[in-house]
Amino acid sequence: MLLLAFRNLVRRPLRSALAVSGLASAVAVLACLSAFGDGYRRALSTEVDRMGLQMMLVPLGCPYDAAARVLKGKTLDSSLPESALEEARRDPAVAVAAPLLMAALARPNQGRADMWVGLDKTALALKPWWRVEAGDGWFGDDNAVILGCDAAEVEMRKPGDRFYSPETGQELRVAGVLERSGTSDDSMFFVPLRTAQRMFGQTNRLTAVAIRLRDPALLRQARDRLQGVSGAQVVTPTEMMGTFVNLVGAVRTLLLSIVLVAVTVGVLGVFNTLLAAVVERANELSVMRAIGASRSQIVGLITTEALLLTGAGTAAGIVLAVVVGQGVESMVKQFVPLAPAEPLLSLTAATLAQCVGLGAAAGVSAGLYPAWRASRRQPADASKAE
Repeated sequence: MLLLAFRNLVRRPLRSALAVSGLASAVAVLACLSAFGDGYRRALSTEVDRMGLQMMLVPLGCPYDAAARVLKGKTLDSSLPESALEEARRDPAVAVAAPLLMAALARPNQGRADMWVGLDKTALALKPWWRVEAGDGWFGDDNAVILGCDAAEVEMRKPGDRFYSPETGQELRVAGVLERSGTSDDSMFFVPLRTAQRMFGQTNRLTAVAIRLRDPALLRQARDRLQGVSGAQVVTPTEMMGTFVNLVGAVRTLLLSIVLVAVTVGVLGVFNTLLAAVVERANELSVMRAIGASRSQIVGLITTEALLLTGAGTAAGIVLAVVVGQGVESMVKQFVPLAPAEPLLSLTAATLAQCVGLGAAAGVSAGLYPAWRASRRQPADASKAE
């Protein structure tokens, strides 16, 4: 029966191919959405966890946007008074309060912007990935700079080299180059906090304060106290992650609705292909009935054809998702908050099972009516002229 069903489908290769391609497009989009959503939640959770902080003090405004920009190494339009750092360090629940000052230096001639970060040694407690590839792991003096691996490659600098920043008029010495970590640190320029404040005219100002608590169970009490810090607001990575995941989930739901429409169109394409085939093969089906084929066998034949079509569409959709998935991911990452650097699109067994289940359901639903209609053919109809 399987061989017969296959031969019936290849009689009209163009029509079958169109039905398969319609369903393949829908399955590919579904696979990409499912894989990206799962990968985003997993990678975001991992990235937030490895930061080793429980909350951040950021300037007044949208707390989630501010925290996301800080974590991804982007500048803010406003800043914190340095007094916020001292208040955070005085809080009994705070184990580490690390100040950060970030500034971007545009380099239009090279088509890029350099991200500079000023910090003090307390930041090392929140950077478990900080490893030195060459040179020293800390500055040594106020005129030192530590380069991320990508920044060092672009600037073609190694430890001991002189580094001049024409935008700020600052001459620095390269103290070290960091190992690749897969974080935004790879492309950054790190200097001592006081040096950064002097370079960018931000005396006694900060971009944010990253905080680790002595006990995560103290988060609620610490947050309530730190909310009273003048000119600052508190945001926790957990709250931020939940907000971003919910945002991505809402967009994903909207896109899944579009996918549902595409799947419906694909099912209708399979339905139309099968129904047209049943009409064309009316006399052939009657002959089959006349030589002993039962109605259940006819139903099984048409259902097998439907499953072959949708199976081919599902397989083609999965292959298409693998081929174009990375391109889709690179475009989507530009609009996703706090998008991790590592690849997110991973076709897991659960995603593949979802796609296969969708294909099987589409095949059965598309083949029901054509199979029923084919089974209604009477053996006596075989004697009628076409």
